[in-house]
Amino acid sequence: MLRSSTQKKLYDETIVLSDSSSDSDVAEVTSVFAISASLPLPTTRTAEAVVVVLGDSETESPIEISRIRRQRPILPRSTSLRSPGPAASVPSRRSVEQVQERSSILPLALSTEVEFSGICSPPPSQQQLNDTAPATPLVAPLDTTDHGPASPDADDKQKERLLYLHIFDNVLQTVLSGESHLFSDQEQETLRAFMALERHSRYLYTRLFMRKHGWIRVSALNAYGEDVVVEQSCKCLGTRTSSHEPFVQSEAEITDGEEALQLLTLPELKALAKARGIKQLTNKPKEAICAAILKGAKQRTVISFFRKASDGGSEDSTKQRLGTLVREVTKLTGPLVRLSPPTAELFERLHLVFFRTPTFRGDDNPMKVAVLATIGQICFPKYNVVRSHDLFASRDDVIQYKALLEVGSQMGELGAALVKETEKHRLGWEMFLEYRDMWERHIESLCEKTGAHSRSLTYSGNGDEVVAIEYWKRRFTPGSALAQIVERGAKFAANLKQFEDEECVLQSLLAQTAYRLGKRGVWYERLILLHSAHLRPKRVKSSKGDDKQTASALLRQALLTARDICIRALNDQHVGRLSLHSISRQMRALEAKLAFEEDQLYQHSRISLEWKPAPERTVYGVRINDRNRRGPSLWDGNDEVPCSVERLALWRYQSLGYSGLHSENSMVTSLFSLLFWDVIFYPLPGALDTEYQSRPLDMGNESFYFSRQTLIDQRLKEIVDGEFADIILANYDFGYGAECVGVSWDITCDQLLIVAKYIGGHGLAAICKVLAREYRSKSSGFPDLCLWNSVTENVMFVEVKGPKDKLSDSQRDWVDILLSNGISVEVCLVREGDARDHE
Repeated sequence: MLRSSTQKKLYDETIVLSDSSSDSDVAEVTSVFAISASLPLPTTRTAEAVVVVLGDSETESPIEISRIRRQRPILPRSTSLRSPGPAASVPSRRSVEQVQERSSILPLALSTEVEFSGICSPPPSQQQLNDTAPATPLVAPLDTTDHGPASPDADDKQKERLLYLHIFDNVLQTVLSGESHLFSDQEQETLRAFMALERHSRYLYTRLFMRKHGWIRVSALNAYGEDVVVEQSCKCLGTRTSSHEPFVQSEAEITDGEEALQLLTLPELKALAKARGIKQLTNKPKEAICAAILKGAKQRTVISFFRKASDGGSEDSTKQRLGTLVREVTKLTGPLVRLSPPTAELFERLHLVFFRTPTFRGDDNPMKVAVLATIGQICFPKYNVVRSHDLFASRDDVIQYKALLEVGSQMGELGAALVKETEKHRLGWEMFLEYRDMWERHIESLCEKTGAHSRSLTYSGNGDEVVAIEYWKRRFTPGSALAQIVERGAKFAANLKQFEDEECVLQSLLAQTAYRLGKRGVWYERLILLHSAHLRPKRVKSSKGDDKQTASALLRQALLTARDICIRALNDQHVGRLSLHSISRQMRALEAKLAFEEDQLYQHSRISLEWKPAPERTVYGVRINDRNRRGPSLWDGNDEVPCSVERLALWRYQSLGYSGLHSENSMVTSLFSLLFWDVIFYPLPGALDTEYQSRPLDMGNESFYFSRQTLIDQRLKEIVDGEFADIILANYDFGYGAECVGVSWDITCDQLLIVAKYIGGHGLAAICKVLAREYRSKSSGFPDLCLWNSVTENVMFVEVKGPKDKLSDSQRDWVDILLSNGISVEVCLVREGDARDHE
């Protein structure tokens, strides 16, 4: 943005467009700013906008900047508090410098002098502008003729289209400007060809890309433009050229009869079946009607049977009959369109590289988040984007990473099935077997590159050039996606009771320390259980003679093996405190079965057998019995309104003089994020790659703490010294409403300050240190209720348990942490009955 400090004139934003943008793009782009601020169009002033038009490559000459004079909105001063979205954003200092390297800026003049502080910066001098302007225009000046006022509906549609277009173009230009090495020359040519398309065609493709990638009736796309315009755009997108494949496909590509039938509605299917002479369709589901139509289409008719014998005509093949069926279907549907799979995969990969988030076909597209952020429906924290260009090593790595993620996603869907659905688990296991050899080769490769006794580093590169990858960045490598597939393979083996196979898979996972370190404790626990329960000999007592002695020896050996795994786990520094409790108890149970003496018990500083128990309080209430209800129980509340067990307990504590909230984890995660806001969003290279992040990319990894250890330790010292109130207040005001990890804005600033004050600096620092080190595992399991008493200045956390409920290990661990740091905790047991009978 440009602003003259001497003349105090308001200069409009610099808008970066591709050289394929049409005149109407430039003329109407200013309306996007009103959308991004989520405000109605304010009073307009006549102004001239700078439009920087870039060439297609670094070698091309910059295209001259055209000037247009339009009535455009001037945003109110309050919009300076938050940057607009990428569709029409104020260029950062870095992006402005990049633009100036390739572009020339022509002088501007405004008809009205306005003071507009806060979002403007000084422009270059007139001499500098004249010096940088090209001598000869490379493009014709834009048509700025006033064609009369447009209707409000038309304006809104144009704003919407420009919004989607500029976000999509920003994604494309950002990736190609710094990570073009991740795409082949042919793919880059395809992307440039897309940018050269006219505006509505690009807009239509953008909207199709954000939908499920299947066949869509062209008649159903009338929300994206007039019918004639949509049809013309579909034709344009479906054109094949020498430089690129079609961006969309038409109904002519459909050859599968079953696929075609799925496009029809139930009434259309019945009409088609009736026309083909298929009867008895009453109350038949769609699948049954499709099967009947397909069966009829594959059968030869009497006429076609005798045609060959009588006159030597060609056989009416099944393929021809199915082709006839497809034509009948498309006649009912009208023109159809879908994204061409090769180009759709290219754009999916492009978005994966930009957003750092995989987009599986049929899932919500991350562009939706960008659109919502641009129109003000979602607000992200303000931070400096420091985009990394080396997160992905090569094009092959991106392709393999994306493919493995899709396989892992499919396995995850199969793994969500009930245990009794063995067919799905069998299919998941077979999918894993296809990648088992790849995993074994990868582990061997890690061993060769990092040494015979260390497999803790991941390497990437071609030939002899290898580079160690930081731990948190390994999440974006094919090896990480492969490790997820292997872990799910172990789960399938467990569900199928293939315990020997499961043991082998778990051993291979524990043989490396490159991926999924936070899961090592769970893997050890399962491996110990396998050797102590599932892989040991059965029916030792019923054996006789030598068989009994052999079985007893094998049982003892299995228990000793399980104990050795416990020792191995206790010495593994990557095993978290939650798993240490479980493994310590398993260790002592095994030693008891082995009849070890006291001096034979294994001693280790990390052995932790018991959690500190919390005092219990029992309250009573009337439970609402509803046999048809599933989920949490309901109880009669004080106002005779059904309530949850936590709400009932909260009312009981209020009668004891407490105020409080049913906040669960949100209280402590909100305190942590507000106290460490600037640390979380500290601009480490590669951690904050887009403006649409609620957390850095390494949040939840062990590297989050170690990468910022100096900053975190300094903040912990400030908290201990009692400086936490000012930090909470400042960050609450600064980031209010933003989508920040862990923060619940439903909790007021006063409530946060009261709780922090009553916890105290030492307790607050202890909680924050646990979250900084193990945020992923410790951001759950915190007590349900946060209570405070303003008279005694005391805070207490309460875990509420209804009938038959028990504390989980995660909850026990948090209780132990709180009690160890002098913070009051109770377990509230809610039981059925009249409270007056128990006074």
